[in-house]
Amino acid sequence: MSERSIFSNLVRQADGAFSAVYGPYLLQSALQPLFAEGMDGELQIAAFKGLIRASADGMPCSPGEFFQTVPEEERSAVDGLCRSLHILNTGALGRRDTALIINFHAGLYMTPQAMRQEMERLRLAAHQAGMPPDAIACEIRQHADDDPDTPALFAARIHESGFSIAIDDYSGDDRDLERLQRLKPQFVTFDTAWLRGFAQNSAGLALLRLVLGQFAAKGIRAIVAGIEDPDMIDLCREMGGPLMQGYLLARPELAPTSFNLTFPDAGYVPQANPAETTATSLPSPVETPVVRPLRQFGKRGV
Repeated sequence: MSERSIFSNLVRQADGAFSAVYGPYLLQSALQPLFAEGMDGELQIAAFKGLIRASADGMPCSPGEFFQTVPEEERSAVDGLCRSLHILNTGALGRRDTALIINFHAGLYMTPQAMRQEMERLRLAAHQAGMPPDAIACEIRQHADDDPDTPALFAARIHESGFSIAIDDYSGDDRDLERLQRLKPQFVTFDTAWLRGFAQNSAGLALLRLVLGQFAAKGIRAIVAGIEDPDMIDLCREMGGPLMQGYLLARPELAPTSFNLTFPDAGYVPQANPAETTATSLPSPVETPVVRPLRQFGKRGV
């Protein structure tokens, strides 16, 4: 599957959401909000995390299981197809000033040509979705055996193309400080276990507030993920207000989501036909269920 044919795998559903068909698999976007808390304590969606959901004959399988079935020579294209889904479905929400974080494995793009092709895919999807490139953050994930120079080269290409960068599992060690220097991210997600241990005393909290201030001065937005109990929200408030993500606040929802209803955006402009030029050539619609959030929380209501 080449970059030229990637949109031929897309399916426009009857409800307006995009999914994709790859062999026997149906691929769908699940979006999970990342929240900022306003001065009045109200939660506002600041970003979404794109999560792929795969199924075959109505039976779900994990992303890891799905990608194991993809031939090696097609993995980069399928990886890009999943990101295109997230971008199109986020663009359909029509929320201004809302970012999207999408996963990347830099090891799939080892040559300048492969990097250039992936940036072309991203630009095409962003254009079709009506999203500015800098609102799309590529979360670069590294494995222990990856060449450390490859993510840095890929990050440079991402920045040159106008997109943003995110990194995860940050714990402030030398490796993480080096990642900050080499990748120059706009979003940094803290390692949750490290964060809990580090914030056990006032000195740790003071240092975390200092780190958040340093991040903000560099244009970096800190993220605390895995929020599943109210104590973590209290910790975020004491830290100085990083972005928050977790099941306690909102669960991922398959597109089309209900987030414009549950967390309305003052700048919301409905887009009935995002990627219209693409949709006109798509296969027949596929009906899919929508997952609804279990609970929502606002000021001090957690």
